[in-house]
Amino acid sequence: MAKKLAYQRGFLLYHSSHGPCRITDIVKQTEAGKDRYYYSLESKQPRFRGARFLVDSDQVEASGFHPAISQKEAKQILDYLKSSDPINRGLGKKQSETILSLIKKNTPWAFSRVISIFSLEKGGKVAKGKREMLDRAAKGLIRELSFTLEIPEEEAFSRMKKSLKRKQKVNPWVIDTMSHSLVEV
Repeated sequence: MAKKLAYQRGFLLYHSSHGPCRITDIVKQTEAGKDRYYYSLESKQPRFRGARFLVDSDQVEASGFHPAISQKEAKQILDYLKSSDPINRGLGKKQSETILSLIKKNTPWAFSRVISIFSLEKGGKVAKGKREMLDRAAKGLIRELSFTLEIPEEEAFSRMKKSLKRKQKVNPWVIDTMSHSLVEV
C-alpha cells in the first residue's frame, strides 16, 4: 500500500529563495528496505526557470517549502505589519533566540514577525547579524507577496513599508535595510 502524501503532482509549493515550485513527479526509492518518497520540484521563478529540486516528502517544511499563501493571507500579513503585536515587545534576552527560530521556519508569517520585532526596537543597533536576518526576512516576504498578489516586487515593498509606517515609530534602519533588500531581490 502506498503512503498517503501531503501533496500530489501539480501542486504548487513556495520557497523564499527559489520562489514557486511545481511538483512534477513523486519518486519512490527503497533505502535500507524502507520506501522513501521524494517530491521532484521544478522552479517557476524566471531567474531559476528549469531548476529542479528533489525533496524528501517528510522534510518539505524543514527544507523551507510551504504551500503558497492566499491573497487573503497576504492582506492579513500586511495588516499584521501595521500592528504592534504585544508578543513582540519585551522579548529581552529571548529576542535573538526567537528571531533565529522564526528565520528557520522560512515562512511569510515568520518573516513578517521578524520584521515586526526589529521595527519595534528602540535605537536599532545595526549589527551585521541583525541586518542579515532582516534582509532574508524582507526578501522572502517581498517575493512571496509579489507572487501571491501578482504585483511587482517594488509594489510589494511599498505596501510593506506603508503598513510598517502605520506604527507609532518604526526603527529607521528597518526601512533602510528593506530598501537595500529590494535592490538585491
